[in-house]
Amino acid sequence: MCQLIESVCLENGIIKNIQYHNMRMNKSRTELFGCSNFLKIEDIMTIPRYAQTGIWKIRIHYSESITKIEFEQYKRKTIHSLQIVFSDSIEYAYKYADRTSIAQLFEKRNNADDILIIKGGFITDSSSANVAFSNGIEWITPATPLLPGTKRAKLLDEGIIKEDYIALKDIRKFSHICLINAFLDVGNILLPTSKIFF
Repeated sequence: MCQLIESVCLENGIIKNIQYHNMRMNKSRTELFGCSNFLKIEDIMTIPRYAQTGIWKIRIHYSESITKIEFEQYKRKTIHSLQIVFSDSIEYAYKYADRTSIAQLFEKRNNADDILIIKGGFITDSSSANVAFSNGIEWITPATPLLPGTKRAKLLDEGIIKEDYIALKDIRKFSHICLINAFLDVGNILLPTSKIFF
């Protein structure tokens, strides 16, 4: 049976964006396993004392039910460049624990720190984050992510980013790209688009 994961940000004892994680987890459980009951992460999980301060990554493993919860101190990656990689066959609509297909693409990054995946001619995601592009006026996130992230959903709901189709040929129309995920807000990891290597 396939295992899925939610990677949740715990900051000084507070679970961030918990409603978005609950929604995605339960949507996946319904669509993949036919589950009708709604699980709430906060009702199942106990935060250990050692994780009450600082920033922690909570890995919640689940299928029909939650099978394991892990706590790991979070350390932000340093990313200064992205390598364009191509795959028209990659599928990652659910947050599977098995990331083999993404890991294989990551190996093609050459000297860059991370990858930017192109599928069908359109921008999708990096290896572990959604992305957004700045044109100097607003932030645009691709309408074609491999996995619509919880932070991406929150930022769209708040109107901080907008969604549109971004083709490979459109990249140079933007000045900057940023990575967004459960641990990264707009601007936390910010690169000029000149640091995207073709």
